[in-house]
Amino acid sequence: MVKPINRRKQNKLKVFLLAPLCAIVFIVGWSLYWIGQSKPKQAQKTLSKVPSKQYQVELIMIPLQENEALTN
Repeated sequence: MVKPINRRKQNKLKVFLLAPLCAIVFIVGWSLYWIGQSKPKQAQKTLSKVPSKQYQVELIMIPLQENEALTN
């Protein structure tokens, strides 16, 4: 079985069209990674150990009202 010649041309065309796109995506991703790494890291602020106010909360369920039959 012989492969058609057109198939080889299609593969080269796909590579030719996708190579610049892949290169651009790689460059943009790498530059964003580099920009994110180049910023100096700031020291984190320490949180004070003062206890926060604790409020007492009570959760209740409101029952659904059942339809009562009217009796006359």
